[in-house]
Amino acid sequence: MKKCIFRRAFAAGVLICMGCVIYLKVGGVAGAVLFSAGLWFVVNFDAELFTGRVARDDYSAGQKLLMLLFNVLGAAACGVLVCTLVDPITDKAGQVMDDLAAWGPLTVFCKALMCGICMYLATTKAGEGSRLPHVIYGVALFILSGYAHSVAIAGYTALGLWAGMTEWSQAGALPLEHLLAWGWVLPVAALGNAVGSWIIRWLLSMPRPKAPRTVPEAAPETAAVTAPAPNATSGTNAERSETP
Repeated sequence: MKKCIFRRAFAAGVLICMGCVIYLKVGGVAGAVLFSAGLWFVVNFDAELFTGRVARDDYSAGQKLLMLLFNVLGAAACGVLVCTLVDPITDKAGQVMDDLAAWGPLTVFCKALMCGICMYLATTKAGEGSRLPHVIYGVALFILSGYAHSVAIAGYTALGLWAGMTEWSQAGALPLEHLLAWGWVLPVAALGNAVGSWIIRWLLSMPRPKAPRTVPEAAPETAAVTAPAPNATSGTNAERSETP
């Protein structure tokens, strides 16, 4: 059971990183919508994504943390592979990394909290219809709003690795402040994602107020009008009186 969770968690990280790639390639609204392809495959194949499972009760805290770890490993593996093949997106990924690191812990947490709300809405089944519209709207909402998704951050980090390595080699040294900053970005984003998912789950699970019960008014009683029964004997007596 655990091995299956780990494999599917690794696969979920790969799929999310694929969404990161297409978003960086296309950009804008179209890129945000196409990013949802990665999450749709996660939902369709029931892969184990931390941001979609963290508010569920059928996973222990340890399983959720390991799920996050394998999500990050999957996204990182995909990002390292792609960054050596698709050069134009590495600079964009590096810019995303710099922007996130410049936000500060509180901003990252708040943006991750809002992303957690979007991800819960995108991955939680509601009703009998298809979940595809939920996935598209949820992903487009968090992408275009600039919210922080912990697993996507791992993908962007790996995708920007090539640009970072080039910059560091030219500088002749590793920027320790940059590495230390990224030591807190992903954990803070993961915490914010979890808090956002739990908040929206709690809000949506609150019972609806019951409508006041109305007692139907009794219909007015109407007196039944009955016609007098015909006198069967009167006709017979009349007939007899007319006979001589």
